Amino acid sequence: MTTTFAAVLGSLIVFGLSLPLAAQSNSQPGPSATQDAPPAAAQTTTTTTTTQSSAAPAAVTIDTAAPAMSADTDARETAAPDTNAPMTRGEMRDQREEQKQQEKSANADAKAQKHEAKAAKEDAKALKQQNKSTEATEKGNSGY
Repeated sequence: MTTTFAAVLGSLIVFGLSLPLAAQSNSQPGPSATQDAPPAAAQTTTTTTTTQSSAAPAAVTIDTAAPAMSADTDARETAAPDTNAPMTRGEMRDQREEQKQQEKSANADAKAQKHEAKAAKEDAKALKQQNKSTEATEKGNSGY
């Protein structure tokens, strides 16, 4: 049972460490990026030893290659191709107008909610008054 667990755990570790390599080999460089040679891989060795009460210790060795991060790769991943470009005056004006529209809409919504709350409060007050008059009428009629 424990050897099966160790084998499954080892497989998961290998799979987890191979994901960055697969992602790196499938990524496409952006329009402003230059494609360099892939960085050298660092060698990682993991040894897991499990013991059973009636059997000798079983050793499982897993060798995987983990990607080494270079300065070129790190800079390329952090810089987005077109999102850091400065906005033009027209784009800034459009953004301000959109923001003003959103603020107007939010203010109108808040005003409508306030009006609805006021109307609900007035309805509750009228209902309470109606209940008082109904109770008074029933009280007066019960005396006969």
